[in-house]
Amino acid sequence: MMRSTKRTGNGDTSIAAPQDWTSFQPGDLIEVIEPGGYTYVARIETKTEQSDIIWIRSYGMGTRHLLHNLDGTRLQAKTPAEQPRTP
Repeated sequence: MMRSTKRTGNGDTSIAAPQDWTSFQPGDLIEVIEPGGYTYVARIETKTEQSDIIWIRSYGMGTRHLLHNLDGTRLQAKTPAEQPRTP
């Protein structure tokens, strides 16, 4: 998967363009892809009205995380067939 980037400053550094999270809703099961490549499955608990900040609860450990769409984290919807059986 190719990431789009947005140039900042004089072009020496770039950051990942923010992903649009407006289509994600509380209760959705997602795959979380962190900037370093680590992935895990989580469920969206709540989000801001602007959809730029999302609270999730990961499967397995059950830990809760706050994600911001400017931190480089990518979200991908999981289909019902891909959903884990237990939280």
